[in-house]
Amino acid sequence: MGGLIIDSSSQTALDYCTLADIENYSGIDFGTASGDMGPTETQIATMISNASRMIDTYAGRQIAGQLSVSEYFDMNQWLRHVVCGLRPVASITNAWTVSDSGTETVLTQGRTRNSDDYWLADQEAGIIRFHGQWADNIGAGSFKVDYISGESAAPADAKMATILWVVRAAARATLNDENCMERVKEMWARLLKSTEGELDWWLRQIRQDNPVAVASYGLRGAYGG
Repeated sequence: MGGLIIDSSSQTALDYCTLADIENYSGIDFGTASGDMGPTETQIATMISNASRMIDTYAGRQIAGQLSVSEYFDMNQWLRHVVCGLRPVASITNAWTVSDSGTETVLTQGRTRNSDDYWLADQEAGIIRFHGQWADNIGAGSFKVDYISGESAAPADAKMATILWVVRAAARATLNDENCMERVKEMWARLLKSTEGELDWWLRQIRQDNPVAVASYGLRGAYGG
């Protein structure tokens, strides 16, 4: 039977944008402003982290951040490829055949047919393909693969949604600040109004980008085919 083991301790939460991104979008240098034009740099940093996790909650998954994964697949004589359970696959750490008795044999990654056993054919789809000579001679047992799954940085839609989320949070905080000047509040009020539709559009893109089942083609008996 196949199986998937996730090392959740290897995953770290990433911020999906930076202070500079917020400053570039809003046109405000929060360090120079020292709170006179809105939140401080420290407050913006907290907003960025909170917004990043809110974007994850909206998407129903952690959009960026990498995990160490071990996965097992049943082997048979028709096996030509496998589809990893967590995608995208950033890289393959190592792979083995595992006999029924538990003996592990290290396999070689590469595209050279006569010396290598497998290669990562499609990172986004998580497809690992095998060279014919090796696949024709496998017997009972398992194919074990350790890989790194996930994005190392937020894609453009998540980054833009985070920027807009933070800008809107900063605007609301400023509008509620009794000590802030009216002209500053007017600027933030315009930003708050103009970003509502834009944020909704980017959030829809995130929903559309959620992972779907991967269909792959190959010879009969291929796992995930």
